[in-house]
Order: sequence, then structure tokens, then C-alpha cells
Amino acid sequence: MKKFLLSLFCLIFMAVTAGAETYTHTFKSGELTTAGGTVTLSDIEWTASSATYIGWDNNNGRGIQLGSKNTLNPTYQLSTSALAGCTIRSITVNSSIASNGDAKLTISVGSQTSEAYTLTTSDAAYTFDCEDTTGDISINWTATDRAYYVKSITIEYTPDAGTVIVPTPEFKTPAVIYADKVEKVTVETEDQNAVIYYTTDGTDPSYEDYVNETGSTKCSKYWVMYFNLTETTTIKAIAVKVDGDVAFKSAIAEQTYIVSPTVPYIPAKEIVSGNRYAIVAADSAATYFYEEDTYGYLPTKTATDVNGKYIATVKCAGFTLTSVDGGYTIQDELNRYVYHKGTNTSFNFTAEKPAEGAIWSIKTDADGNATITCDGYTVYYSTKYKSYGCYPADKVTEEHVLPKLFMQREYPTYTVTPENNATIDKLDKIIITCEEGIAATKDLVIKAEGKSATFTIEQTDSKTLTVTPSSPITTENNMDLNINITAGDIILNPEVMSMSFPVPTKYGVRKIAKYLLTGNAPAATIEKITPANGSTVEELSHFVFTFSYYAGHSDDANLQPRLYAEGKEWTYALEKTIVNSDGSNIGMMQAALKTTEPLKGNGTYYLEIPTGYFTDANGRAVEGISLKYTVKNDSGEIAGVEDITAGESGRIEIFTVNGTRILDNENIESLPKGIYIIGGKKTYIR
Repeated sequence: MKKFLLSLFCLIFMAVTAGAETYTHTFKSGELTTAGGTVTLSDIEWTASSATYIGWDNNNGRGIQLGSKNTLNPTYQLSTSALAGCTIRSITVNSSIASNGDAKLTISVGSQTSEAYTLTTSDAAYTFDCEDTTGDISINWTATDRAYYVKSITIEYTPDAGTVIVPTPEFKTPAVIYADKVEKVTVETEDQNAVIYYTTDGTDPSYEDYVNETGSTKCSKYWVMYFNLTETTTIKAIAVKVDGDVAFKSAIAEQTYIVSPTVPYIPAKEIVSGNRYAIVAADSAATYFYEEDTYGYLPTKTATDVNGKYIATVKCAGFTLTSVDGGYTIQDELNRYVYHKGTNTSFNFTAEKPAEGAIWSIKTDADGNATITCDGYTVYYSTKYKSYGCYPADKVTEEHVLPKLFMQREYPTYTVTPENNATIDKLDKIIITCEEGIAATKDLVIKAEGKSATFTIEQTDSKTLTVTPSSPITTENNMDLNINITAGDIILNPEVMSMSFPVPTKYGVRKIAKYLLTGNAPAATIEKITPANGSTVEELSHFVFTFSYYAGHSDDANLQPRLYAEGKEWTYALEKTIVNSDGSNIGMMQAALKTTEPLKGNGTYYLEIPTGYFTDANGRAVEGISLKYTVKNDSGEIAGVEDITAGESGRIEIFTVNGTRILDNENIESLPKGIYIIGGKKTYIR
């Protein structure tokens, strides 16, 4: 199969009739040569025959010139099998002949061949209607004298899924190291008629899985996706264009976004083998390369001096230093060894420890500067190129800065009681404890979202703060209770690091804890049902439930209500609604269901509401109930007529109400209006 790529820049690709596409190529100077061979015209590969002369019509704009008055080109052919799997509807060739010349044009598709078109001196369109055929395409010219020209080729066809390749999606958001979060990931496909399907769990996206609601594939627009990535994530994307029952798919694009949390590093006065260290100069911490077994200059991430006692930068900026004979090995976030070949100023990375260039001498001076060397090359930060290199002495200039080493450490651990995300019935006290010490600034203010309570803060001892609301916080309805710092700060390890609590990030997280506060509201019961249980109505469409106190629906699939006709096994579709049958809104202490379509079939219906489908304000289950209704009207419809089935013999017997058999296994819809006995049941035919 020849290459067939869809490109917005080269290929005009649009629907002209249901299921049809159009390929158009307008020739440019130099696209055909006398040597012939394979040529790519708007992303379709064609085979061109050799020619005695190939030129270009500058004067009349008729396109590529084949042959000339002095160099006759008796025959010429362009052919392709790129569309052999497609159904060809028509082919149009714009062509012409020089003055006083004679030339013919024929077009072939598979076994079909057009008439021999006689070219004129004016550019004209010659269209061959192919009667929906398949096969290789061939365009042939014959001439007795003078030049002839070809300006454009247009092919109308019905695509085949095996021949169309939708452009692969392209990730626009760079795959670099992100601290804490990637707010947006953008991906595009050139084909604006395609839709992007993607996964974020490492599995390949599948259009079929999405349609069948299996797997983890999700859907987006053709041009952008938004993700709030808080951890390293691999996104895989595929572009799909659907035409009727056929899905055209691109190749799968893949991109990994590295999200590394911000952690503290403290100045390293000495090196402890096996610990992780950040290499920092000019507020820039070295980080590892993302590719496997690569080389180059070390990129950087920002290193912030928080209070002169520690710096904060991404966790993956840490390199593991391990003591060995002759010095230290240096391993990156992926446990790859950092080594130097001694021939340039760049670094190399490999999973296996190299025999040479992987042992580094590391010394620190009184100012904390680190001299990291290997075979006469020293690690410096380049203020000009904003990266780290490994330089020989004669290459070091004023732009090169020796780094400092900072050892990675964990944030001080702390506990909050009640613990974060706990379910509580009231909040009367919060105790915050840190074994490394804790303190509150004088301007510390703590508030509860949605509540007007004020808090007092007491320094119980050097390791404990007690936060007490002015009065216990309660609620009637269940609610999320967020306790936040709105001013000031809580300091962890105040004697050494003086670190803010909670861990500060560039996104301004200041939450102490989140609780589910359960209400003390009374239990809800069903006080009224409309229509009332046992009612006779003309149709069933809405069911409205009024409660003694606030209640809501459950989404548990095992607790959904069931509506069915007497003696029938299937259930009618029900859905939640916020309006009554007259279109007015239901009240705040009401819940309502409606049928997909009003039920008018005469008969008896049952609505079963399981215990737990309705829940009260405290999440307690409302007791279930079974309701009975009678539908009676003049429509003549009978509840459950859809249930007509053939007997054991495979025949459906149809009788009049007088007992006369009139039809066997014939189309029921052909019966005149009236009442019949069909399959042993009385049925009204409208």
C-alpha cells in the first residue's frame, strides 16, 4: 500500500456527498522531472513515466508542460495505487494542448477506462465518472506534435479505513519537570474533523472502549485537553475521525509529564554516603535528563532560599552520592550513573556503572562551595547558558560559578487531631503536634469556611498547639468543614528550619484540615406522594415525593426504583427531575421521578422504591415503599403489549374477540383498527 497521509497543509480533504471525500492536487513548477519515478503530490505517491522534456507554462498558467515543439513527448503516464482500497466515484483532470497540436487523454481505474478525450488549447476539465469502482488509478496522455499540459487532478472517492491515516496528535505542552502541578496539557491534531481520545493510566487509548464504555479511554476536542496533573503521568492520545460506521484512526502519541513535589534541602557541611544532594548555584538547581542513556548539559529548576536556613526545590533535583574507592559515584532520580568521557564539557547518563569516568572527587570549602571533579574536569554552572557543564581549567571564565551542595531532608512531620478527612458530629478542639517543635506567629488567624466561629490559639508546650473555636461547631445538614489559615503562620521546627505549616507551595495551599461534619437534623420520612398510592389516572409520567425533612436521591445502582406493568418482567425507564408534570418546579423538601415517555397503556402498574434510595440530611436511609397505580383511558392501549411472543411452535395466533382465527405469523401492523386476542392477550390495535 502506498503512503497516504492526510495533511491540512497539502491535502484538501472535504465531504462532498454522504461518505465521500475529495483529493485535489494543483501542480507546481518542478514537481515532475524528465527522470520520472516516484513523486509525492499532496501526500499521495504517484509513479511518473520518464519524459523527453518537462517545463512550466509561465504565460498562460496551464501548469506542467510535457514535451515541446522541438522535443516531442509521444506518451506520458501518472499512476498510483494509494487509493486502491477506496471506492472511486470520479476523476477530473485539468489539461490542455499547445496551439496547432493534437493530444489525447485517457483515465483508468481498475478495469474501467474512460473515452479518449481530445485536448483543446484552452485549459479544460475532463471528468471520468467511474461508477464506484476500485483499483489502481492511471492517467495517460498521447500526442503527435507540440507540447501538452496538466494543471490539476481531482479524485472523488469513498475512503476505506485501511487506507486513510489520520494525522497523529501532537503535544504542545513541553515535557519538562514541573514542580507540584501541571495546570494544562495541550494536544492538537491537524485534522479538525477528528476527535482526540486519550488515557492517563499508561494504557493505549481505544475508540471502541470509549464507545462501549469499557476501559479507561476518555474523549476531548480535536485541539486541546486540560489536566491538573499532580504526579508524574504518561498521557497517550489518538485522533479518530468517524464516517458512518467506519472509524479512521491515527497512530498513538505519547508524552510523559514529570511532576516532582517541592521539598527542602539544607546546607551540607559534610557528605553522608547514600544521601541525596542538590547541586545549586545562582538559585538554579541541577536536574536530570529525561531521556534514556543520553548526554548533554544539566538543565535546572529554580531553588528558592526560604529563610537562609534551607532552600526549596523539586525533589528530583536530588542526586545520590555514594562513597567508593577514589571518591563518589553520582546517580540521578532514575538511578542512572552520571559520568564524563573526558573529551567534552557535557555529561553522560547510563543505567550500568561505567568502567571509567564515573568516580568523582568532591570537596567543599569554608564558604560551602563544592569542587566536583573527574579526570581534570570540574562541574560549573554557566551564568550565560543557564545550565551545568563539566569544564577543563582552560575553559573556565568569569561566567562559570562553583555550586554548593544541599542535602535533601523530609519536611517535619506533624499530626492533626481530629485527623484530616475525619467524620465528626461537632468540632470543639484541634490539636496540632510536631516532635521537632511548633510555634504560632502573633498574627495567626484561623477560620472555618461557611461558619462564623472565631478561634483561640494556645501554645500548650513546645511541641503542641491547641486551636479552640469560641463554641463547638455543629450543623443540621451534612457539610464539608474546611479549617484554613487566613493570616499569619504556624511554624514547624522553629529552632532549626522555621518551616511554614502547611507546606507552602506556589499555589497558596493554606488548609489545616478538612472534616465531614455530620448534621443533627431529624430523620426524614415520606409524608406525601403525588399521584397518591392506589390512584387511577389517565397516564403515568411524574412521581413527586414530599418529605418531613430534607432528603435526597442515592446514585447507588443497586438501590434504583423499579416501575413495571402487572405480570411483566421488564422495567420502564425512570429518571430524576426537578419539575412537576405541569412544568412547575418541585419544592426544596421534595424529590421527583419521571418516565422517559408518559405511560398510557391501560392496566395496573407498580413502583417500588428500595430502602436507601432516598436518604436524609444525615445520610440515613429512608424506608422503602411499594406503590400501585391503575391507568384507565380511552386510548385503547393495553399495558405490556410489547410482550407478545410466539408459542412453542414459533407461531403467533391472532383471533377476533369472537374467537375467529384470522392470521398466523403475519404482520400485526397490517390489522385494521380494533380489539384482538394476540398471543392469548387482549390487545387494541390503533
